[in-house]
Amino acid sequence: MDKTAYLSVYDKTGLDEFAAGLEALGFDIYASGSTHKFLKQADIDAEEARFSPPLPVAVLKALFSGACALAENGVEVPPPSLVVCDLYPLARLTEQEDLCAEEMSLYLDTANSAVLRAAAREFETVSVLCDPGDYASVLENLKREGELSPELKKELAAKAYAYCAYYDGTLARYLSGKTDFLRGETVLSLKKVKDLSYGENRHQKAAFYSLSGARPTGINSAKILQGGDFNLNHYLDMETAFEMVSYFEEPACVVAKHSNPCGAAAGLKLQECFKAALNADRLGAFGGTAAFNREVDSETAALLSESFIETIIATGYSGEALKILRAKKSLKAVKLAMPLAAPGEMEIFSLSGGLLIEEKDNFAPSTEFRIVSKRVPSPGQARALRLAWRAAIFAKSYAIVLATDSVTVAIGAGQSSTYDCARLAAMKAGQRHPILKAEAPLAAASDASLPLKTLEEIFACGVSAVIEPGGWAEDAACIELCDHRNAVLAFTGVRHLKH
Repeated sequence: MDKTAYLSVYDKTGLDEFAAGLEALGFDIYASGSTHKFLKQADIDAEEARFSPPLPVAVLKALFSGACALAENGVEVPPPSLVVCDLYPLARLTEQEDLCAEEMSLYLDTANSAVLRAAAREFETVSVLCDPGDYASVLENLKREGELSPELKKELAAKAYAYCAYYDGTLARYLSGKTDFLRGETVLSLKKVKDLSYGENRHQKAAFYSLSGARPTGINSAKILQGGDFNLNHYLDMETAFEMVSYFEEPACVVAKHSNPCGAAAGLKLQECFKAALNADRLGAFGGTAAFNREVDSETAALLSESFIETIIATGYSGEALKILRAKKSLKAVKLAMPLAAPGEMEIFSLSGGLLIEEKDNFAPSTEFRIVSKRVPSPGQARALRLAWRAAIFAKSYAIVLATDSVTVAIGAGQSSTYDCARLAAMKAGQRHPILKAEAPLAAASDASLPLKTLEEIFACGVSAVIEPGGWAEDAACIELCDHRNAVLAFTGVRHLKH
C-alpha cells in the first residue's frame, strides 16, 4: 500500500504517539496549520501542506466545484492512503454561549469537513480516522497486517460520515433555534457519554447519549462521585427525582423508583425531609433514588447509609457526608447543579418505524391557583395543595396524590382511570399511615380533571382540600360537592399527563 498520511486535527490527544508510530512504519506525513507545528515540536518529520486537503482532484472538484489548489507552498502532496481529521468542537461551544455570526464563522470547519467526506467516499483505498480512540487499534493493525482490512476501512468511513452528520446536525439546530425541532426535516445529533451496565432489563444493552446543543446543567453533566455501575433505570429515576426536587425553593427530598415518585417532603430540616419522604412509602422506595435540592450534610448521609436507597443525587455533599457515604460501597452518589429543567426542550418517544417528538412539559408547577369553592385554604392547606400538585405532575398518569403540608402520604399512579388511582392512594394511605396527626391538613391532587365519582372517593380518605386542572364536564357538580362538604377546591387550568 502507499504510505502517505495527511493529518489535520483540533484535538491533539494521542496524536504525537500515533504520528510517531506511522513514521516508524515508513509513512510520509503531511500536516497543516497547528497540527504541523505540534508534530514538529514532537520531533515528527512532517511536511507542511497549507490550505487545501491533499485528496484526489476529482473528489475535491465534486465537493468544491473545482475551486481547489493542492498546496499553496509548493509542496508536492501525493494522494493520501490515510487521513486523520476532526472538526472544531461546535457542540461544546454552542452549549456554553450564544455566538454571533462572526464568532460562529470562526468555527465552521468547511475544509476538514470536506476532507473527511472525500476520504470516506474513497474508503476502498483511503483509511479515514476522526476519533483518537481509534489510533491504537489502527496502529496495531498496520503493524500486524501492513494495511487495514476492507471491513475496517468501511467501518472507519461510516464513523466519519456519522461524525460529520453530528456536526451538521449541531449547526442546523443552533442556527434554527434550539426550540425549532418540529420542522419538516430534522437531525438529532447525539454523542455517547457512556455505556450502561444494562437497559430496563438485564438482557437489554443500553448507553447514555448527550444531545448536542443541550443545556449544560442536564443529567449529561452530572458528576458521579461514587458507584459507577449505572443502568438505564438509575438514570430515569435520577431524572424524575432531581427534576421534581428542583421545583422546591425550601429544603426538599424526593424519593423515586421506576420513574415514579414514591415520596416527597419539603420545608423541614434536610435529614427530616429524607426520613419523611422515605417513610411515605418504604416498600416502594426499596432500591430507589433520593434527590436533594441542598448540600447533603453528615446527619442526612448517616440516615442514607443506613437505608435501602441505592442512588443519591444532590447539588452537593459536605466532606464529612462523603466520608460516611463512601463507607457503604453499594451506594451511588451523584452531584448535579440546579436547575435541571430548561425551556425549549423536547420529549422523544420511540415507535416502530419512527419517533414522536413533543415539547417537554417544563411548565413550572404554579404557586398560584384559582380557588373555585366557597372555602379558601388555610396556610397549611395551601402548602399541602402545592406539595400534592407537584408530586402529581411527576407521577405516571393517571395520578392521585395525598399529602400533608410537608410530606406526601400516598401516591396512586399509573392507572387508566382517576377513580382507580384514588382507590389505590386510599389503600396505601390506610395501610402505611393509619394514624395522621389530627392537626395536619390532608390535601389531594390529580394530574387530570376529576369526575364526580373520583372526587367522592377522594373525600372518603379524609381530605379537606383538592387541587386539579378543571375543565371537565362535571366541574360544576364537583364545586357543589366541595361546598357541601365545606372543602377547598382549586383549579390550576393546566393538566400534566405523563406517560
